[in-house]
Amino acid sequence: MDLRFYRRILESCEPFVLARGPVQASLERAPLGIEIPAGNVLDPQVVANGPFLKLTETLDELTYGPVALRMPSWVYYDCALMTGAVFGFAMRVDRLPPWVKKTLAVPEGYDGLVPVSQFVAIPMAHRKAQLVFTLCSINQVAPGAAPEGLWRLTLAAGTAALRTSVLVATSQWRAAQLGLFTSLGPLKIMTAWTPAHDIPATATFYVHTDDEARARLVHGGGLENPWADRYLDADSPEEMQALQAQIEAGLEVWVVGPPEIRGADTRVPLKQHVATGAPRPGGPDDVFVRRFQG
Repeated sequence: MDLRFYRRILESCEPFVLARGPVQASLERAPLGIEIPAGNVLDPQVVANGPFLKLTETLDELTYGPVALRMPSWVYYDCALMTGAVFGFAMRVDRLPPWVKKTLAVPEGYDGLVPVSQFVAIPMAHRKAQLVFTLCSINQVAPGAAPEGLWRLTLAAGTAALRTSVLVATSQWRAAQLGLFTSLGPLKIMTAWTPAHDIPATATFYVHTDDEARARLVHGGGLENPWADRYLDADSPEEMQALQAQIEAGLEVWVVGPPEIRGADTRVPLKQHVATGAPRPGGPDDVFVRRFQG
């Protein structure tokens, strides 16, 4: 895969993996052609890796703490490290400016790798998909601390490293990561309003993550055609609840592009398809369903 535009990341950052010994053998060691050094494949059950693990937790807390979604250490271990794996990029501590080390609370005297991004996915019960547990970059909390594009490359290489073919994720409708996921392809909405979540205005969706999808993500592209036939107001609980009712009644709906922001309004482009209907052969609905329904 052509990664020429990510040269600054590859020159300053190193890929790493956190996975238990039995899981390590199932991972791709050169995702997108990016070789993971043997010394950067770390077992979370080895005590010596504790300081690095603590820094990954700090990065997650800085990212999700402000929206009250902080991940306790026991949840990280029980639900992520025991069941899945972590892929990310890290920098040598001596390459980090003092203000970045302070942001990440890097301990005095620490001389190892410092994580600057991470992607965590865990297997789902039916084993055909993986659930995004976390996705974050230092640039979200300390803009300019690492090269631009780190978030995007981490998601692309992470899905390759973990051999993910179907990705399930949750995102708040106003969250920036929703637009990032749409670069992989259309997001099939499973819930548009989610009372079971701490933040009900959360969408649950899945997307196929094959090599073609990863190439779209890396190159920053999306769908070539204007598929949207309706929009969702990302600040309207009423519209989310109405869409949820339609989905529960059998309507299939995809997010087909990043949110469009105009002034104070955020509109999310959607494509709908009535599952019981027959799209016109050769028409745009037929093409879309055959390509992305999965």
